[in-house]
Amino acid sequence: MQTILTLEQEAVPIVKSSLVLKHKALEFNLDRYQKRLTAFEKKHKMTSEKFKKKFIAGEMGDDQEWFDWEFILDAYQETKRQLDLLDNVRL
Repeated sequence: MQTILTLEQEAVPIVKSSLVLKHKALEFNLDRYQKRLTAFEKKHKMTSEKFKKKFIAGEMGDDQEWFDWEFILDAYQETKRQLDLLDNVRL
């Protein structure tokens, strides 16, 4: 689905710079989440995808670390989704 946004000409540079800043912030966060996911994966010798399946199935228990891992994985995926959306914005 596409949406057309109408802007005053003088607002275009402001919107563009805001999108660039948001993109940079998302990239920064994505990198930080990726590093944390890599640390979890190395420590527990499994991929985040495998962890998520086991966690959802109730095979991992209730340790706080598993909830932290799930949160970081969800945050990573949401950040990636937002970056993908921003990459498709055309001004």
